[in-house]
Amino acid sequence: MFPTKINRLILWDVLKLFAITTIGLTGLVSVGLVGQQLIREGVGWLALVQLLPFICMIALQIAVPATLLFSVCSVFGRISADNEIIALKSAGVSPLRVIRPMMILGFLVSIPAVWINDLAVSWAQPGMEQVVLRSIKEIIYNRLRTRRSYENDKGFTVHVQDVQGDWLIRPTIFCFDQVTGKPTTITAEKAQIFKDPDHDELILEMVNSKGETSQANATRFDIPGSERFNMSLTRASQNGGDSARPSQFAMEQIPAEVDRQSKLNERIQESMAIEVSMGLGMGRYNQLSDANLQGMLVQIEENKKRLIRLELEPYRRWSFGFSCFFFIWIGVPFAILNRSADYAWTFGMCFIPIMLMYFPLFGLALDRAKDGAWPASSLWIGNGFLFVVGSWLRHRVVNS
Repeated sequence: MFPTKINRLILWDVLKLFAITTIGLTGLVSVGLVGQQLIREGVGWLALVQLLPFICMIALQIAVPATLLFSVCSVFGRISADNEIIALKSAGVSPLRVIRPMMILGFLVSIPAVWINDLAVSWAQPGMEQVVLRSIKEIIYNRLRTRRSYENDKGFTVHVQDVQGDWLIRPTIFCFDQVTGKPTTITAEKAQIFKDPDHDELILEMVNSKGETSQANATRFDIPGSERFNMSLTRASQNGGDSARPSQFAMEQIPAEVDRQSKLNERIQESMAIEVSMGLGMGRYNQLSDANLQGMLVQIEENKKRLIRLELEPYRRWSFGFSCFFFIWIGVPFAILNRSADYAWTFGMCFIPIMLMYFPLFGLALDRAKDGAWPASSLWIGNGFLFVVGSWLRHRVVNS
């Protein structure tokens, strides 16, 4: 099956095109992601260089399935248009002889694709966030120099009249107090921003500052001279995330985290059962509906949702990684039947239906599985759809 000359030639053509297009698309997507970071965060060039390894890994996650499909569609569309498949049939050779090696290639590419998916979410995305956090001082200053304001979705906002060197002139800062959680507005004659990476904090040095809380029983303060305020880097950043998100665990770490989360839920349920038993036994029925029990119920539900997300992650990464195999499964017979040397037309005619069916099915299964309505195995529904359609196309190739 594999050593025949036509198989070697076809495989070599596919591998060459796959390598070239993967490098090109990875570079293109990386440039787009770099531009997005540059526009959204305003990071400096040094930070962008530090972001490149992480960005390339995320770009590779997107590029591999698409370029593999493009490669097989281009090569098999061309040989089919040159009537080489008809020539094989005329010689009594089944088209499956040239299709099967592509299935092996798809399987072999899918294994590292799973690894790439794992690294993209567990290493690359947290790595990008850490680079942004380390560059937060430069990001804030760049934004204030160009727009005179900086804000994020965590309630941290800075407005200034001007920026002179490292001094912020007439800054107005809105944030939430880290201790009380109350919204606080601070104004000053001028201020400077420092970064304390050892404690993951942003330090605001304010000169002649005034502030007040915005809630009932508002408190006001007036501090002459210089005063420093500390803030967590994560709260100051626009996209600083929680490193404990389920999507940011490597697959090898997930079983231990699932076990830890299950034991945590069991402990909460035991504590809840003890409180209910004591309430019933001592006749304190009002204790059964107090805020503590309600808080436990909410925490149990949140932990269950987190547990579902953790259990979904391996299925999601394996399913999307093996889309490479199923893209080839449907792409090769489609290109043979299409019989067009126009690689763009062949690829487009194959990729557009995949976009319209595979990704919506995958997204639907992911949303339903997150809600607990569908099992985690339903994330393979998109691949199952490609398998069914691809099997029908293979049958047509063999029997046409």
